[in-house]
Amino acid sequence: MAKLQVIPNSDGGVSIIKIVGDDPGGLKLTKTLFEHSRTTDMDTHFEPAVHTLEAIAAGLPGHRALSLSAEIDDADVRLLDRYFRDAWEWSD
Repeated sequence: MAKLQVIPNSDGGVSIIKIVGDDPGGLKLTKTLFEHSRTTDMDTHFEPAVHTLEAIAAGLPGHRALSLSAEIDDADVRLLDRYFRDAWEWSD
């Protein structure tokens, strides 16, 4: 079973992230969060030493503060069923 990451969208919804393949040290996930956090800064390149999970969660200039809401199993979510997916509601 694959693990999926849930993050909040800026519009109040949620996004599901699935990292394909190995992710040593969480680099792929961190870069994905960095890209999803962008608001006005469209030029800064991801730098792992600077753009850590903690920095992204705290908020970077030109980015919204963003962190994971949850980790779920892919078996818990019907990703291919468009009707069901559009009806999702997230609660903690």
